[in-house]
Amino acid sequence: MKLTVIEDKIKELDDELTKLKTQSHQLSMTRLLLVIVFCFSFYQAYYHHKMYFILCMISFLAFVVFVRKHAKIKLNLEDNVLRKEVYTDIKKRKGDEWKEFQDTGEEFLNEHTTQAYDLDIFGHASLYQYLCIAKTEEGKYELAKALDWKAPTKEVILKRQEAIQELINQEEFSITFAQLLKSFEKHTNKKKKKSLQQLYEFLKMEEKKEPLFLKIISFLLPMITLFGLFQMVVLKQNYIIFSIGFTLSFCLSLLFALYHGEVLSSVSKMHELMEDYKRILDFVHQSSFESLYLCELQKRIEHEAEGMTKLSKVLSCVQMHNNFISNILLNGFFMLDFHSIRLYKQWKMEYGVQIETWLKTIGKLEMLVSLVQLSYAKDECVFPKVVETSELVCQLEDMHHPLLFEEKAIKNSFSAIPNSYIITGSNMSGKTTFLRTIGLNMILFHAGAMVCSKSCSMSLMDVYTSMRVQDNVSEGISTFYAEILRIKDMMDASKIKKPMLVLIDEIFKGTNSADRIECAIQAIKTLHQPWIITLVSTHDFELCELENDPRMKAINYHFSEYYENDRICFDYLLKEDRCKTTNAKQLMKMAGFWSE
Repeated sequence: MKLTVIEDKIKELDDELTKLKTQSHQLSMTRLLLVIVFCFSFYQAYYHHKMYFILCMISFLAFVVFVRKHAKIKLNLEDNVLRKEVYTDIKKRKGDEWKEFQDTGEEFLNEHTTQAYDLDIFGHASLYQYLCIAKTEEGKYELAKALDWKAPTKEVILKRQEAIQELINQEEFSITFAQLLKSFEKHTNKKKKKSLQQLYEFLKMEEKKEPLFLKIISFLLPMITLFGLFQMVVLKQNYIIFSIGFTLSFCLSLLFALYHGEVLSSVSKMHELMEDYKRILDFVHQSSFESLYLCELQKRIEHEAEGMTKLSKVLSCVQMHNNFISNILLNGFFMLDFHSIRLYKQWKMEYGVQIETWLKTIGKLEMLVSLVQLSYAKDECVFPKVVETSELVCQLEDMHHPLLFEEKAIKNSFSAIPNSYIITGSNMSGKTTFLRTIGLNMILFHAGAMVCSKSCSMSLMDVYTSMRVQDNVSEGISTFYAEILRIKDMMDASKIKKPMLVLIDEIFKGTNSADRIECAIQAIKTLHQPWIITLVSTHDFELCELENDPRMKAINYHFSEYYENDRICFDYLLKEDRCKTTNAKQLMKMAGFWSE
């Protein structure tokens, strides 16, 4: 989405917001005026002339009409404010302001997913933070699951690609969906995650079967009470039958009040949670899709409108139960609590098992619409072609880092087959960023999203990394040994001959140069397999000699620097062959630590 288009949308929304605020202010003043008219006419009718009651009723009815109209205006106003935020977020993704987004995905970081640390998949300034528009717990989990270093099947990728392509084309749906999620977030609270878990557990609990005699009594006693009322009021007979029926009904309801209250309070909490989802569910239900995956998701919520309507009926009974006066009267006349519990159990049996499906469906849509954001934020991106050949392929033309400002990001092309690729270059020349660029684009490929490239063809490969390696003092593990463990994991994984993309940055930097070179050569040779593409960055030019090993024929690439007016400069462009320059001394001189 072009920046000019986004700015035009924001300007249109600003104009609409100004108009709606004016209307809201006018309606507020009109409501105040109607209240004054009502009070004045009521006073005049009470003390002077009864005809003023007509004006009193007219002003009251007009007030009700304007209250409803004002409520619609305020909802429209809120929706447009949130819609503006959606476009503003897309604009932020075009620069660096997206790093202010609240959802960073830190909760999905753990010591076992080293790829997440190395490639900035989760955490501050991560791919997750860049993409995420999910606001429900299910949606955040689904997005985290999609950004996986393990390759899914071809069918999963193609199905997601088709769905994401349709959502890109259906811009109105994607923007409105993101807007509704922001509304959900605005109305939610910190207890929602806990409430959701409690809801799932509550809906899975088996309900006790109601004894037959209680079911009979709950119908029989109200009939006796109503007959007694009819006898007392219409036939002018004594009130004994009515009194007995009403008293027995109320006392029996009071006897079961603790159980009924516990169940009905849970229904109240469930409805509070589901109300936040209702607008989203209704919106998705009423939308039209063509792609297989989106149609499958929509089909999973086809009964939500009916289910939510019936849940509202149950809630109406709960609200009457919570009112002291209506509780006494309705339990005395009709044994309301017994019928409310029965109505709830019937709803739970019919729709309870579907609630989790509905909410997880919304979560999957949140994942898909999050992945759509890349295409809105980037001017150049493409869906990768899934390659299924006997030889692995990783081919990207004019690729760039997904998290860098697109206009400033340097584009490089790279094509690889199973082999070892040694990447040399001076400090800050771009080696590490290049490895992360390939890794992150592979993660996007796994998710079924577009990648930041002019064209792309990739085989399905699991991603293994050794980049941000740290020691562990508590367990007595040095940086060098921690890196050995990382590479050992790669070697163990390679034994099952599953396709792998291996990215190693500054291999074995935690030990002396002699040991580092010897260990690095051994590790690269072990990882040199027909089902592995290995990229290794290093300052050790000795590793470049692996291109002369007849069993490997490793391929060398490098990044280089140049100087202008005693200033070191980088072009960040990938070049063939080994690097022939260094810049450590120059950097020391620039920092004032080196003198001739």
